[in-house]
Amino acid sequence: MRFIDLKIKFKDDPILDLRNILNIFGHIDRRRLYEWQKKGYIKKITNNYYFFSDTNINDITLKIIANKIYHPSYIGLELALSYYNLIPEAVFQITGISTKKTKTFNTNIAQFSYKSIHKRLFWGYNLKDNFFVSDPEKTILDYFYLNPHLNNTSAFYELRLNKNQFKTLINYKRLKKYLKLFSNNHLHQSINKLLRFLNVKF
Repeated sequence: MRFIDLKIKFKDDPILDLRNILNIFGHIDRRRLYEWQKKGYIKKITNNYYFFSDTNINDITLKIIANKIYHPSYIGLELALSYYNLIPEAVFQITGISTKKTKTFNTNIAQFSYKSIHKRLFWGYNLKDNFFVSDPEKTILDYFYLNPHLNNTSAFYELRLNKNQFKTLINYKRLKKYLKLFSNNHLHQSINKLLRFLNVKF
């Protein structure tokens, strides 16, 4: 297989998955991958995942890559809070939720960090801008579910939630429905405290 053949076939893909390459071409000499890296044609993200060196790695591309390199997963937690403008800070670590074990990938382009969640709670996400991200309501619930110590006024202040954005964006009927599906008393108490802190009636 020639590099030009690879480039033509996958020119619109933000990430090169070795399995997809094998499905298309049937075989690839891994020495070619090493050679193309040395020549600067491609760059490695992690095992079995690469990208063309001329790919524009922006915020959207990083989120798409995050979904791909640890599957199944969706963008969540701090990064999703930032995506929805629910917190003021830019988030540079790519954070996701997966049914697999908690894991972090330190790569040349970003740090990808995933928190594990039970399969019964792996829902409440949608495809937006070509990547999977948790709904605003699920983002809030996942965050407090996976950070059970954040359940007091001091913690809420430190999180610096955008109250106006929260009140505009959050669908309280959906939040209540999702909260019930978690079936977690501690989470229920934390969310009630949060809503009182934000002066929101549930």
